[in-house]
Amino acid sequence: MIIAGTIIIVIVLAFDVYAHIVGLDPLVTGYQTLSPPSIEHVMGTDQLGRDLFSRVSLGTTFSLLVAFISVIISVSVGSIIGALSGFFGGRIGQATSLLFDALYALPSLLIAILIATMIGPGVVNTGLAIGIGYMPQYFRIVRGIILSIKERPFIESARAIGAGHGTLIFHHMMPYAIPSIIAIMTLNMGSGIVEVSSLGFLGLGLPPPTPEWGTDLGRGRDLITAGAWWPSTFPGLAIVISVLGFTLIGEGLDEIFRATSTRKKETF
Repeated sequence: MIIAGTIIIVIVLAFDVYAHIVGLDPLVTGYQTLSPPSIEHVMGTDQLGRDLFSRVSLGTTFSLLVAFISVIISVSVGSIIGALSGFFGGRIGQATSLLFDALYALPSLLIAILIATMIGPGVVNTGLAIGIGYMPQYFRIVRGIILSIKERPFIESARAIGAGHGTLIFHHMMPYAIPSIIAIMTLNMGSGIVEVSSLGFLGLGLPPPTPEWGTDLGRGRDLITAGAWWPSTFPGLAIVISVLGFTLIGEGLDEIFRATSTRKKETF
């Protein structure tokens, strides 16, 4: 699955790189409006006379960038707070667990919509809105791993020779959480693309005329009844294919991690 997913993502990125190298401009208007796919415009044009191939290809940059920002924010904050909560426990652990359990109970897309409405559009703002909804996943995973190993003999030995809290957490404990974190990050890249597109579809994502798959999908939705299927079909396919690629990679990494973890337990 990892190989198949990687091939898919490489192909998606190749279209984006090609569009940058050739110098395609997704904002250029003046072509015939709602022209169907042809040799000149392989994905057709939209209602404003813009080339859809340019918009879909360069939309990769913004859709993946926002998803990446959301993952980086969520893994950074969620993992650090989860590690501190698991290590120190007590009231700190209870308070943070209560907070993140409350966030975990809410759909991440709902959280993203609420925050995006409050802070407004933009690449970083949209990434932040999505990333907050993913923080509980990293918090729960890291906290659980820290709790399971913080009383092990090798941790007690490190503490006995003078290792500080930071060394114990980030040098001796966090490496055990890294495989799980990487697998979740990859899966969240796929779900992040869906949420970026959902916010764009609802008009809460990146401001126009930025090429973004969800925004273009939403604009092309009303044209389907008029017989113009391509303005919504190609951005939709880009979303589906990209999500499929990251999901395959994430599921593959998760299987490898589980198999490795099982072998370690059997050896132990």
